[in-house]
Amino acid sequence: MMNQISPRKELTFFLLSIFILAAALVWVRALTVKSTYEFVGKERQYRLLEQETQALRVRWLKMTSPKRLESLASQLGLEPPKLGQSLRIQAPASEVKHF
Repeated sequence: MMNQISPRKELTFFLLSIFILAAALVWVRALTVKSTYEFVGKERQYRLLEQETQALRVRWLKMTSPKRLESLASQLGLEPPKLGQSLRIQAPASEVKHF
């Protein structure tokens, strides 16, 4: 004799399975949407940081350009060293590191 499942139990099991599957799909979709928003936000932040880095590089290059430094030096009354005027500074022998 075979054990038969009632049609009502079959329908209940089927509907419960559909509900669980639908809930899982909604949950996965919600995670996907959340992850997408996070990714877009991080990507926007990355682009802003890249732009800021580029702006800082340009600023650095302008500030350290030889023409600008020469102009600042002349404004401060500085001039290139005369022959024999430069000093060579050496670290004490105890501080010299040999690799």
